[in-house]
Amino acid sequence: MKKRLYRAAICALLILTMIRSQASADVVPRDRVLEEAFLQQLHPIIQSSLNSIYNEKYSQVRCTRVMSIHERITISKHGVETKPVDAIHGAKYFEIRVGLVRKNDEYVELRLKNDTASAQYYLVNYSKGDRPQGFSCS
Repeated sequence: MKKRLYRAAICALLILTMIRSQASADVVPRDRVLEEAFLQQLHPIIQSSLNSIYNEKYSQVRCTRVMSIHERITISKHGVETKPVDAIHGAKYFEIRVGLVRKNDEYVELRLKNDTASAQYYLVNYSKGDRPQGFSCS
């Protein structure tokens, strides 16, 4: 099941790299469906992250959006700046920023990475603040 989940996440990541990095009101419906499919795959880590941030058993969210996806490379054959980590498949991993609005209208942004041998996403850090311009729950 983990392999299937991983394959689905990678496919969604590749497709989502073509989507604009900022959420806006004029998103093409197909892109929105792909984003929703990807967010469904990320749902367990999003929920566990919110549960640990807010010390809640069940965290409620009004809406969630992928704010950005960045492909990173962990090892470079050229230069001194090498960073050996456990990322797999050509030493590539992804950093994803997920913006969400909680039921109380609080905006939270999670930064997730998958640079471990299992390629499972985990919470790197989070921030709370005002919603970015163009972020809507419609």
